[in-house]
Order: sequence, then structure tokens, then C-alpha cells
Amino acid sequence: MSETRASLLSRIKDLGDGASWEEFDKLYRPLLVRYAAARGLDKDESEEIAQQCMAAIVTGIEDFQRRKSFRGWLHGMIDNKVNDQLRKRRREQGALTADFEREQECEDNPALIWERQWNRTHLLYCLNRVRDEVAAVTFDAFEMYVIREMPVDAIVERLGVTPNQIYAAKHRVKDRIRKHWDQLADGVV
Repeated sequence: MSETRASLLSRIKDLGDGASWEEFDKLYRPLLVRYAAARGLDKDESEEIAQQCMAAIVTGIEDFQRRKSFRGWLHGMIDNKVNDQLRKRRREQGALTADFEREQECEDNPALIWERQWNRTHLLYCLNRVRDEVAAVTFDAFEMYVIREMPVDAIVERLGVTPNQIYAAKHRVKDRIRKHWDQLADGVV
């Protein structure tokens, strides 16, 4: 998913549109927190970085140009803030140790971390939307079969459904997830 839904970005330019900001926050704050944590920040630092990014978005969204990638803009923003926090931490702890240098060499590439977190956040968002659109037993069958990778026999016994209903649930939920994913990405996946 390389693009962010243009309509949401347009709507949050109206700082008084609370519903759009709530949707935006629900989608992007977890991404920012998880990315900061994956880069090595603790829970409080990650929350603080996410808050700083959200504040920067509030002040900068009006000037955001759609010809730029929102994804890239947001990635650059959080990367700078995480790097600043890591530098601050190192200054407070003194000179770099050999252990820290080895740890940094083993760390995943920040771009790969960002990519994983971006996709995970958008997938979870789509899953939560679909959960509200299908019958509970349909979503439960999908979750058990696809996400938890439970055997069909165990799902049949637990939910009292047929194997065909499990396979149908899988396809029904996947199709809805794909629909939401495409909407979120302005149709570009």
C-alpha cells in the first residue's frame, strides 16, 4: 500500500473535523508507536514520539502537498524524531560502548521496520472494519483458520459449522479486507 486515502488527508486539513481526526488517529497512532518501539524506544518514549508526530501533522497537514507521498512524509518525520531520541539517549548514557555498536549493526534496517509496521497497521485497521461487517461466526471461522491456523476439524467442533462454511468465511472476509485495503490505498495496492 503506497498511498494513503486522499479523502482522509483532505478531511483532516479541517482541524475542526473531529470524526476524521479520530479515524486518522485510530489508524496512524498505533503505527507510530509500534515503529518507535521496533526501533528500540521504550513504551513511554514511543508514546511521546507518536504524540510529537501527531502534533507535527496537525501543524503541517495544511502545507502537505499531495504530489509527495504521505507515507514517505510520515516515515521521514518519525525517523527523524526516533533518531533524535536515540542520539539524546546516547548522550545521556555517555560514549558509545562496543556492545551498543554491535547492537546497532544487528538492528533491522529502519526502512524495513517501517514497511512491516505500515502494512501491519493497515491490515489490522481493515480487519477491524470487516469484523463489524460480517456475522460473528464468519469472522471467528476466518480468524481461527487463517490467523490462528487451527485445523478445520477443531474449528468445526468448536463453532458447529461445516468445513465448506469455514472456506466460504475465509474467502468472504479476505474479499472484504481487500476491498477496504483498496479504499485505504486509493485503489493502489
